[in-house]
Amino acid sequence: MRHVATPVTAVAAATLCGLLLAGCGSSSDPATSPAPSGAPSAATAAAEARGEMCGQTRGPDGALYVHALGTVKVDCAEAMRVANAFGPQIATAKPVTVEGWNCTFPQTPGVLARCDSGDKAIGFFSSH
Repeated sequence: MRHVATPVTAVAAATLCGLLLAGCGSSSDPATSPAPSGAPSAATAAAEARGEMCGQTRGPDGALYVHALGTVKVDCAEAMRVANAFGPQIATAKPVTVEGWNCTFPQTPGVLARCDSGDKAIGFFSSH
């Protein structure tokens, strides 16, 4: 009997590989590592709720969903201006300042990147 991979089998195998590779990252404990200057702690970022989805922008591997974060209202037009300017720079994985927003790469699961300006924050996600 010949074994044929089904789409479900392929997705399950890819998911398993992704989970295994995720465990091969940095050996430092993010809970004990200090957050980069200007970036919120992992506990703070994890506690923030995803707010309104403002739209999509291009990321290094396809579309990214841009969401307001936290409880302070973020103007979606402003968020998308920042997102469209920052999107091409995400592949560098280096913190940058875009239109006055500090954009970083937190270690919060599911958050590819985030940009902060005062109490306002936007997040970049691969899924919505």
